[in-house]
Amino acid sequence: MPPPAANYDVVCVGGAMTGSSAAYFLSENPDFDGSILVVEPDWSYERAATTRAQNSIREQFSNRLNIELSRFGTEFIASFHDRVQIDGESPELNFRGTGYMFIADTEDTYARLEQESVDQLAAGAEVEMLRPGQIAERYPYMDPDQMVGARVGGAREGSFDGWSFFQGLRNRAIHNGVTYIKDRVVGIDVTGTRVSAVRLESGRRIGCGFAINTAGCRAKLVAAMAGVDLPVEPRARTSFVFDCRTPIDHTVPLTVTPVGVHFRKEQTHYMCGAVPTDDLAVDYEDLDARVDEFEEQIWPTVAKYVPQFDQIGVVTSWGGQYDYNTLDHNLIIGAGSQVENFLFANGFSGHGLQQGPGVGRGLSELITYGEFRTIDLTPLGYSRIERNEPIIENAVI
Repeated sequence: MPPPAANYDVVCVGGAMTGSSAAYFLSENPDFDGSILVVEPDWSYERAATTRAQNSIREQFSNRLNIELSRFGTEFIASFHDRVQIDGESPELNFRGTGYMFIADTEDTYARLEQESVDQLAAGAEVEMLRPGQIAERYPYMDPDQMVGARVGGAREGSFDGWSFFQGLRNRAIHNGVTYIKDRVVGIDVTGTRVSAVRLESGRRIGCGFAINTAGCRAKLVAAMAGVDLPVEPRARTSFVFDCRTPIDHTVPLTVTPVGVHFRKEQTHYMCGAVPTDDLAVDYEDLDARVDEFEEQIWPTVAKYVPQFDQIGVVTSWGGQYDYNTLDHNLIIGAGSQVENFLFANGFSGHGLQQGPGVGRGLSELITYGEFRTIDLTPLGYSRIERNEPIIENAVI
């Protein structure tokens, strides 16, 4: 690629899912005619949360904004080819619409899931409540005696190829004229209440009209360069793939147990994960798999609900990180009061891949029109961080 210009209208600090989504939607917006630069230090994206995620999407959130963001994600996936194609070609997503299942093991939990379903249905999501007898009929591999019921989603929920999803956005953005460079932002110059430039590891200084913090788990470090505190830290998450001696010849939704262990079928194997018992901040470079989680947390839990899972073995595992918002586990989007043209898109806490399209569109609207026009994401803005007022989301995995 040619060397970057001296000035850009928008600079994205990080080029994985969120940075590429912002670049894509800006470059697709007919009302935006500015220049866009994406700065990414690792073009392999090997260490990015995007490439280490489990690549699923759901409508089953308890907060209306999260439901709407993921609903747009499902719409984007459904029309992915038309949106990102270049000369009629696009990456293959291989979407599998299995739905999600949230298990209730007490009547209180069932009542909460049922109450949340009212809001989900009102927002256009496809969900239904099931009691043990209905679960046994639809999912005969499960032990209905271990639950009082469950909430299940429709075929718009499921899993897909996250790498292809990201590559489709990135390639289309480049096709539209977005500049990507392999470099690292090491400083941000603030003049008064505005970012005037970003400084790169290579020694270059790039002037900008807007800077977007799309640095994932390192977002706090980037925010500090602009003199702003961000409550986002890296939390370790390990993904496991296991096989089962007795195959299950039924649809297996992404099943979420009351203790946070989750599993789904992945072709002839099964993918799973859990919230660590000691869920604390880790080093930015720590991508080690926590292999003990499988026998200590996951295996006893999945075998409780699926008797066939009493005989399973790990095929592979890998470590990753959540960019965890310690205030309320929800997205932070938009500018704070200190620096008006420094925009956040951080703290997804595991929802970045599925919410990426909605956030990219929102950032495009905010920069182009000065306001959100499709989904009003204002409640998810940085101002709630300044007020220390969390937004409640019950369905965090």
